[in-house]
Amino acid sequence: MFPLLLVAQDKIKFGVNGGLNYASLRGNDLAEDLDPGISYLVGVSAEYFFKENLSISANLNYENKTAKDNGNVYLIDEYGFPTMIKSDSKSIYNYLVLPVYVNYYFGKKDDFYVNGGMFLGYLLNSKLTSKNSENDTDTTDMNKKIDAGLVFGFGKVFRLNDKNELKLEIRENLGLVNTSDVDVYNDGTIKTNSLNLILNWNFNL
Repeated sequence: MFPLLLVAQDKIKFGVNGGLNYASLRGNDLAEDLDPGISYLVGVSAEYFFKENLSISANLNYENKTAKDNGNVYLIDEYGFPTMIKSDSKSIYNYLVLPVYVNYYFGKKDDFYVNGGMFLGYLLNSKLTSKNSENDTDTTDMNKKIDAGLVFGFGKVFRLNDKNELKLEIRENLGLVNTSDVDVYNDGTIKTNSLNLILNWNFNL
């Protein structure tokens, strides 16, 4: 029984992770004119190996996503028309994100790997800030609660000992759904996109 328990523990790894988030918006001309913003993410992870070089992983991450406009930024009213807001503005989105993906490892020790799968995001809140205004604009009700799309990435494992390892990964999160809950100017959409640089500490219990 004891050897079987060790094998089961070796197949399952848990972890904590954090990193940088390079986020942007797409789907209409106004959104694509915004500059990508650099922010952060933190979360936890679990990984199960069903073969020596194949595993399935899931994360639960808190992600802060930003997009900036150094000129003018626009809000879309209920009739689909843009209203110009003062310059030096920033759109900020706070999400809980659940990516689930498959990893393929190329070696047994200090492995390089690639992965791919899907993500589901839940919007906690969003707002528009401006250096020229003392008050933030709450935009949460203008956005849908759910975001979803594809994830794919590659990384490197650095093994510390038999129970601990570090993973450094670059991951792309490509949103596929329209996240706007109001009409978008010129029949456009608002879709998310974020590139993550993630450092993950994995361990066996």
